[in-house]
Amino acid sequence: MDKVSCIVVGAGPAGAACAHALARKGIEVALLERGREPGEKNVASFVMITPVLEYLIPDFRDRAPLERNIIRFETVTIGKSDVKVFQDQSYNYIDDPFCYSAFRGPFDAWFAQEAVNAGANLITGVTVTDLIHDQGRVVGVRVGDEELYADVVVGADGYNSIVAEKSGLIAERDPERCYLGIKEVLDLPPDVINQRFQLRDGEGCTKECYYYPIGDTNGGFTMYTNTDSISLAIFGPGGVIKEGKIKLHEEMDRLKKHPYMDSLIEGAGLREYQAHIISIGEPPNPKTLYEDGVLLCGEAGTLMDTAGVGAPTGMLSGMMAAETIETAIRKNDFSANVLKNYVDYLDSTSLLRTMFASSRIGGFIYSRGEEKLPEYREAIAEILEENTREGADYIKREPYPFWKNVYLRVGKDFTPLPIRWLITGWMHSSSLCSSVCNRMRRILKRRFYDWRKNYERG
Repeated sequence: MDKVSCIVVGAGPAGAACAHALARKGIEVALLERGREPGEKNVASFVMITPVLEYLIPDFRDRAPLERNIIRFETVTIGKSDVKVFQDQSYNYIDDPFCYSAFRGPFDAWFAQEAVNAGANLITGVTVTDLIHDQGRVVGVRVGDEELYADVVVGADGYNSIVAEKSGLIAERDPERCYLGIKEVLDLPPDVINQRFQLRDGEGCTKECYYYPIGDTNGGFTMYTNTDSISLAIFGPGGVIKEGKIKLHEEMDRLKKHPYMDSLIEGAGLREYQAHIISIGEPPNPKTLYEDGVLLCGEAGTLMDTAGVGAPTGMLSGMMAAETIETAIRKNDFSANVLKNYVDYLDSTSLLRTMFASSRIGGFIYSRGEEKLPEYREAIAEILEENTREGADYIKREPYPFWKNVYLRVGKDFTPLPIRWLITGWMHSSSLCSSVCNRMRRILKRRFYDWRKNYERG
């Protein structure tokens, strides 16, 4: 196999989604994975919000390796002698599941196999060391001493992306936007989990705290239920953790000894342990997502919303990369001038809008969350809930979804430039009106909280 239409580097959720979407279109794609099988190097559990996966694989619930159906979401604040919990529970999720807990290892292996079943060529045990350039354009990858050529290379190889680095799209990450986390998976019998978390068989819940002190810095923790285990993670700013020589395993032990946490995990045994770099609150730069012959998706392109949603953002970016590649193949043009349509495809969903909203939420929580916590705790809980609910269905397109989609995917290529300017201006103005309304709604909500606080005091 000397040349294929597309090489996707990384068989995580973003890469597998891209390969799956390309294969369904009949486009030859090679999906490269450095592990012996996808998910082999990832022991992490995660919470999967499902609308994007359902759009790609409608019957996934019948076959995917899922753990518990999450029906309750809790925002927790833990003090030295008190705990406050804001709870959002919907029994509608019992019959119409919204998200599940799962383990990345089995899930990644299953998802990559779905791409193979659709026609993708999965190559495991290979590490991409460099990109091949020809007259300034990326034309392939180097795997050791071997070379593999393609019309387009998609970087879906995670936060420390070799594709992003070697293409020059992302020279370095902002250390202020990097967070270091550790996660433990703790064994508990299913009946004990059900009793302690007030659940029934198959039901799950999450608990999140975005302003828990890690050493002398703002950090956070998350906890959620699997079938026969509990996942517990803590995280904080990587630069501060390094400078302060904070030992995360000691912070984890301190958290687990808190009476509230101890009552939930008492008697649990350690199954797995993992450390991971997390990107939280880093807004994507659309100009660093494409170049001649290369696209970035998922964490490689900072398209990973970790403030409540997670993997589906990477999956959708992979799907939109596939749409862009199909357009480039139709035009037989793989230059940046054509691949920049990737941004338009992303913008035809709510992905970029949600990414920027997530970065603002993340920036507030980690820079001023503790300072403003006493007066804005309730507002933060509602904002997080709203971000999760409205941002989960990324495929929802607004405003005028049908005609905007027809124009972006078909009509744009055949529209004279002056008319294209008018249509683009109309689209931006309609989006601006929506943004102004949303901003006014947030301002009014904040003022309402201020008024209620003063009213209750006085």
